[in-house]
Amino acid sequence: MKTAEKYLLFGNILKTFGKNGELIVKFDSQAFSDINLEEPVFIIIDGLPVPFYLKIFDERSNNRALVIFENIETEKLAKQLVGMQILLPYKKQTACKDFNLNRFEGFHATDIHAGNIGIITEFLDFPNNPCFCIIHNDKEILVPVNEDFIESIDEKSKIINFNLPEGLIDFYMNG
Repeated sequence: MKTAEKYLLFGNILKTFGKNGELIVKFDSQAFSDINLEEPVFIIIDGLPVPFYLKIFDERSNNRALVIFENIETEKLAKQLVGMQILLPYKKQTACKDFNLNRFEGFHATDIHAGNIGIITEFLDFPNNPCFCIIHNDKEILVPVNEDFIESIDEKSKIINFNLPEGLIDFYMNG
């Protein structure tokens, strides 16, 4: 598994804002209200996820915030991060109650055993059992959104790789 696949896109660094390392960040979801300053966020630098700790996180609107990272205390250092993406480890991201799982509609779904499953057409927010609806050969497959079943997510290629329980795909194909 590629390193970047263990993370989900959380937001983009838009621009600097001031002379002391301040940055304006646009987030993809409302989950940023649950940000924990004690835990790192990650930025891919030279192909590797580099942890950054937030020193200041100041919500400015429903999808933007002013942030200052620890050890990024000058405009020059902050400019080097402009245009980069902020990532969260997958498990942390899924724990954010407001995270918009509809964003995965249109992603290709594969299983490490069954191969290509199909295209995610919908997120179904069933109480205590949220599912992705996947269409495969005109049949509908419901896959629980469970971090134990998700092997990796490749945001760039729009692919979610699952490790589904044995028999789940067969249940829908032979039902």
